[in-house]
Amino acid sequence: MQMNQLNPSTIAAYAHAFASALESRGIDPQTVFDKAGITMLATSDPFKRLTTEEVSSLFRACVEATGDPYFGIAVGKRMQPGNMHALGFALLASASLRDFYERICKYYKVVSQNAEFHYYDAGGESVLAAANIGSQVCHETQDAWIVIMLRFVRFVYQQDINPLWVELARPIPEAGAQPYLDYFQCPVRFDCDQIRLAMDAGVMDTPLPGASPDMAQHNDEIVMDYLGKMDRKDIINRVRTMIITDLASGTVSKQAIADKLHMSPRNLQLKLAARDTSFQDILDSTRQRLATGYIEQSAFAITEIAFLLGYSDTSNFTRAFRRWHGISPTDYRAARDISTE
Repeated sequence: MQMNQLNPSTIAAYAHAFASALESRGIDPQTVFDKAGITMLATSDPFKRLTTEEVSSLFRACVEATGDPYFGIAVGKRMQPGNMHALGFALLASASLRDFYERICKYYKVVSQNAEFHYYDAGGESVLAAANIGSQVCHETQDAWIVIMLRFVRFVYQQDINPLWVELARPIPEAGAQPYLDYFQCPVRFDCDQIRLAMDAGVMDTPLPGASPDMAQHNDEIVMDYLGKMDRKDIINRVRTMIITDLASGTVSKQAIADKLHMSPRNLQLKLAARDTSFQDILDSTRQRLATGYIEQSAFAITEIAFLLGYSDTSNFTRAFRRWHGISPTDYRAARDISTE
């Protein structure tokens, strides 16, 4: 199934968390899935999708079967990294919570297309927000989203950590807010314009114990490849995927990418401009992302990284790296005690 913003979908592996939450209460998941008209799939394939209506139908059947109006929280607690395919493993390997947030914002649509995630810093807080929530998205789905985010944050941080505050777009349930307060351990506000999770900005750049730059980058590339295949209409992901494929060959150019897309460079630029970007912006951001991953892997020499990113010489790469990070690649490694092999 292709991604379609007019008919947004969710990765079918999401249903594993429903089944787990039902089984924990002694309820046969198959019975509930049958009532909702949903087929249980033993897969985490991102190409297998559930429509928004199917997810809402499944939540309705689960709430009816359990009598639990907070079943969305239960599903969020049961979501596993593997249920999010390569994105889940990339999140586990993130270098910091800021790195984690960036992955959510860039790639979460491989899991669900029903909202747009972004994050920002303000007043000592780092806020992860979900905006443009689809009108058909049920309250339980919204609950599951925010619980999943905090569950994974706590998992990768591996220390006690709670948000500063949480905002939910849904109204407060008739039975009250206590289950939310119990899980989030912070103030929770309802009926807001977005879903937001605020963390102390002071923890965002703390190195995470499970950080693995090579593993994170490998899974990022898998996610980008899937996104490119899943939505051929997404010109940005198509261009980015082609750039990554051709970087090391030194043949990356607007003309070459346009030729592969069977369009003129001018038409390509117009399509990208309609998405508020350009070929050069995508090339630069892709190189920056890959460079950060490579530079944190001691196995790669700086000259090799320059080659992998398609630079004609090391000095050009060094100038670009200074523009991105404010210091040279060598100084960046020295500051992080990354020794080359």
